[in-house]
Amino acid sequence: MAPPDPPSSTTPGVIPLVCSISGRTPTDPVVTPSGRICSRSLLLSKLTDTGGIDPFDPTKSRTLDEAELISLSTTSELSNTTDAVPPRPPSATSIPSILSMLQTEYDAVLLELFDTRRALEETRRELSQALYQNDAAVRVVARLASERDAAREMVAAWSSAKKEEVVVAEGVGAGQKRRRVEDASPADGDDDEDVGPKPPPVVVEPEQPSSLSDNIPPSDLEAMKAKWKILSKSRRKRPPPPASHATKEQLAEFSQIDKKTLHKSSAKPGITALVVDNKHDIAVSGGRDKQIIVYSKEENRVLATIAGVASKEITCVDVSHTEDGKTLIVTGSQDGHVKAYLSPDYQLLGSAMVEDDDEGDAEQKAVVGVSIHPTGTYALATTRKGTVVFLSVSSSEGEGVQKRAVFREKDADDVQYSCSMIHPDGLILGVGTTEGKLKIWDLKTQKLAQTLEGHEGSVTSLCFSENGYHVVSSSSSGEVLVWDLRKGKTIKTLNQKEESDDTSSIGAVCCAAFDPSGRYLA
Repeated sequence: MAPPDPPSSTTPGVIPLVCSISGRTPTDPVVTPSGRICSRSLLLSKLTDTGGIDPFDPTKSRTLDEAELISLSTTSELSNTTDAVPPRPPSATSIPSILSMLQTEYDAVLLELFDTRRALEETRRELSQALYQNDAAVRVVARLASERDAAREMVAAWSSAKKEEVVVAEGVGAGQKRRRVEDASPADGDDDEDVGPKPPPVVVEPEQPSSLSDNIPPSDLEAMKAKWKILSKSRRKRPPPPASHATKEQLAEFSQIDKKTLHKSSAKPGITALVVDNKHDIAVSGGRDKQIIVYSKEENRVLATIAGVASKEITCVDVSHTEDGKTLIVTGSQDGHVKAYLSPDYQLLGSAMVEDDDEGDAEQKAVVGVSIHPTGTYALATTRKGTVVFLSVSSSEGEGVQKRAVFREKDADDVQYSCSMIHPDGLILGVGTTEGKLKIWDLKTQKLAQTLEGHEGSVTSLCFSENGYHVVSSSSSGEVLVWDLRKGKTIKTLNQKEESDDTSSIGAVCCAAFDPSGRYLA
C-alpha cells in the first residue's frame, strides 16, 4: 500500500495567501489599490526602489502611498485573535509542492527580466538623447569658431588700415629719401587763434625700408638677385631629357584614367583657378564656392578644404613649398584680396588688399594673377586695373602678407590686365592684357622690357618654359602663340583661323602650359 499523504498545511476550503512579490506566504499582508497581496515590508522596500511608483502599474506612472494600503487580518473563532498566522510551508516531498516552487521561481525570474528590459529601453532613450545633444553642441562650436575666425580677419584688416603712415618725400632727384612723419595731435582747445610758429613735425628715420613705395626695397631686390644667380646657373647645367620620357606616339595614345569632381557644394559649381605641383604631386584649386581644395594625386584624396577664402569668386592661386617642407598657398580673388595659407593646418597667414582706392569700379580691383617668387618669401599680384603689387609672405607672427611696392605703366590708364606669371628665375614678370598683348616686366628696374603683340582677343593665360626663353600664351579668340623672348617674336602659332574652314568652331582657350621638360605643350 502507498503511504498516506502528509497532513495538509492549510485548513480545508481556505485559499492560502501568496505574496505577489516573493511568491511566499506574506507576513503582515496588505492589499494594494490594484488588488495585489504583498508583505508590507517587501512592498515598502519596493516602493523605495521605484521612487513611490506602483510596481504593479504597467504604465509606471501611478504613485502608491503607504496610506493607500489595506491591511488584512484573520479572526480565529476559538482564540479571538486578529493576527494572521502563516500556514506551514508546503513540503517538497510531493510533485504538487515541487511544481508550486518551480512556478514561483519562474514568476520571479520573469518579473526580474521584465524590469531589466524596461531599464534597458530607458537607458537607450537617455543615451540617444545625449548623443543628439552632443551633436548639436559640436555644430554650435563649429559655427562659433567660423564666426570667430571671420571676426579676427575683419579686425586684422581694420587694424592694418588704421596703421597707415604719412610719408613725406625730402629732396629731389632719383636719390631722394622717404621718411616717416609722426605728427603729434594738437592738445584740446588749440585752434587757429594760437600765435607764433608751430613746431616742425617729428621726423623719424625708419629702421628698415619697409614702407610702401613705387620701387622694390633694395634688401628684397638683393635677395631676389641672389636666388636668380643660383637658378640661372643650375638651368644652364640642366641635362637633356632622358630617353625614358614619353614620345609623341605615346602621348597620342593617352586617355583619361580618372576624374574628380570638386567644388560642387554651391548653386554654381565649378573651378575658377587651378595649379598643379608636379614635384610634390598635389593640385590646388579654387572655385565659385569661395573655397580652396588641396588634392593629393599620390594619395588620391583631398588633403584639405579651406572655406571662406573670399567674399567673391576666387580668380587665381599659386602653390610653393618652404625650406622645412610645408606647403604655402597664395590666392587672389575678385574682391581685391591676396591671402596666404600654410600647411599642415592651412591656417590664414595674412591678407592684403592690393588696391587701396575705395572709389571706382569694383571689377577693376580684381586680382587677375598671383605668383609666388622662387625664394618662397615674396609674391607678385596683378589687378585688372593694370597694377603690379610686390608682397612679402612670412610665417612669422605679426608679419603674414605685407605690401612692399606698387608700380604700374606710365600714361596707361586704359590698360587692363587679364593674367600674369613670374619667370622661373624670378626676375621677370609676364602679364597678359585684354587687348591681346603680352607685357614683360623687368623686376630689377620695375620697368617694361618688352611688349609683344599677336593675339586678337584677350590673353587668358601665359606660361614660361623651363628653358628660360620660351613663353606660351592663349587667348579668348582661340590662338595659342609660342614666343621666343630672345628675339621678341612668335615661333609657332596654333589654332590659326586660316587653318580651319569653319571659323566659328574655334573657341576660347582657357589655359596653356609647358611640361617640366619644356618639350611638350598642353
